[in-house]
Amino acid sequence: MKATEVRILKALDPGESYVDPTFVLVETHADDDGETVTTIEHVTSKVVNGKERWQIITLGQSVPLTHAGALEWGVSFAASRDVPVVYQRDETMTNYAAARSAELPAAASSPSK
Repeated sequence: MKATEVRILKALDPGESYVDPTFVLVETHADDDGETVTTIEHVTSKVVNGKERWQIITLGQSVPLTHAGALEWGVSFAASRDVPVVYQRDETMTNYAAARSAELPAAASSPSK
């Protein structure tokens, strides 16, 4: 499979169910020191004792990669294993925006004369 054939979709919210039988999950966030780290997992659906179960293989956990770099790696891995979809979540931008807004001084209001 070519990397251009791999679909890249937004990761589902907690509580939602994935329907793809196999996929790669790329999640990036800021660690306690504010450094960007990524977890990449290969997820497959398996039947065990007649019941469908998820098998999760962690390919990297808390790896110091940008989201773009991790996503590129995840897509490459997926293509090499004929995995048709990569789900991705980048929480670094949300955390960065929240941190920046907390650093900004409150606007001083002055009565107009």
